[in-house]
Amino acid sequence: MFNIKTKKEMKIRMFILAVSMLLGIYAVQGAKTDKPFTIVIDAGHGGRDPGAMGKLVREKDINLAIALRLGARIEKGMPNVRVLYTRKTDIFLPLQDRANFVNENAADLFICIHTNAAENTSVHGVETFTLGLNKLESNLDVAMRENSVILLEDNYEANYQGFDPNSVESYIMFEFMQDQYIDKSLSFATLAQKSMSGKCKRNNRGVRQAAFWVLHKSACPSVLIEVGFVSNQQEEKFLASDSGRDAMAGAIYDAVVEYKKDIDKKNGVAVAAPSKPVQTEKQQVSSSEKNTGIVYKIQIAAVKKELSSKDPALRGLKNVKYYKEGGFYKYTYGEEDSFSEIEQLRKSIRSKFPEAFVIAFKDGKKISVSEARALEKK
Repeated sequence: MFNIKTKKEMKIRMFILAVSMLLGIYAVQGAKTDKPFTIVIDAGHGGRDPGAMGKLVREKDINLAIALRLGARIEKGMPNVRVLYTRKTDIFLPLQDRANFVNENAADLFICIHTNAAENTSVHGVETFTLGLNKLESNLDVAMRENSVILLEDNYEANYQGFDPNSVESYIMFEFMQDQYIDKSLSFATLAQKSMSGKCKRNNRGVRQAAFWVLHKSACPSVLIEVGFVSNQQEEKFLASDSGRDAMAGAIYDAVVEYKKDIDKKNGVAVAAPSKPVQTEKQQVSSSEKNTGIVYKIQIAAVKKELSSKDPALRGLKNVKYYKEGGFYKYTYGEEDSFSEIEQLRKSIRSKFPEAFVIAFKDGKKISVSEARALEKK
């Protein structure tokens, strides 16, 4: 326990504050609707806040480089996952703005990228934090250091409702928190730690809990990854190199892939090993196309590489086809000669493919839907 003496009024005030924050988060979370699986990647620090300083490089630059590499890998390898960034350039962002961005976009996973530092320059390794009040002094020190960016913000006293990142008493509020996302957060944190320590041969400092403001205010499974210690000479060289940054981004990406597979399994979405490729449009000519009439289809994906018939991106749909256009494999579902019927079918798969849309063909040639509907009426 913390060795502090706090008046009863202080505890009551902190409890009320914590409850009000939870209600605000639940209100945003309750507003979620059908949407693609969304990941928000946060490069810690930025702009006038450099973060931890090494001899070769600043924390904010390491964080941004790895965040952008991670996002690019997800965008390329997981086309049905939406990737958003709190920042893609060297700008300063308040912690609350980062959390607001997560909630406004109804994120399904929030990944904060940070770099550690310690007075003892021999300390090295990776560690991943989830929200919680682990009262180990080392964990509290990390939380205080990362939360201290609040002090760089204008009018921070009002914006953070009296929370002082350097006061132990302020962290009492986290004792009343019960994070509804803790199981999923721990699941991803464990996968990330295993991947980074194994594939990048980093010292595994484990999964920990700490009171990070940005995780506390984000209404989804959230983790803060410390990719290494900029205070350690060898680790700083690794994190300053392109190869080191690529390796870390790749390891975290592998954890994202495994986490998404687990989520899909729990949601009843078929996940299988690659099998034979989906047949091409030419090989699967339908009766609707043979009569040279109007054919409506639902486009569900557009990717650079051909998918197997059981690829998770297809989310268990059967009889999926594709056509090639502009260097993309564009996957479609359903075939109808009536717009009203294809629209009904689109609505039936909207929960799995909220961004799917109707396309049209005439005599095997793609045309606009408005042109097809005009011809259909004739």
